[in-house]
Amino acid sequence: MPEQLLFQPNPPPDPSHLPDFVLDLTVKLDTKNVLSVRELLSVQAFRRAADYIAAGMGPYMPCSIRC
Repeated sequence: MPEQLLFQPNPPPDPSHLPDFVLDLTVKLDTKNVLSVRELLSVQAFRRAADYIAAGMGPYMPCSIRC
């Protein structure tokens, strides 16, 4: 993967190359009356990021990342 130079401290994410159905593959949890709305949104954002990271970990990842 080529080195990426960042010209701003917190750039917007690059466009995803994953198909849209990947977002439907998450485990559905019953979160009613368990978390506040703010906590639930934080967990959902974390899981969405983790899903994209996990989907990108394929057999073509360099060994220094997979191993």
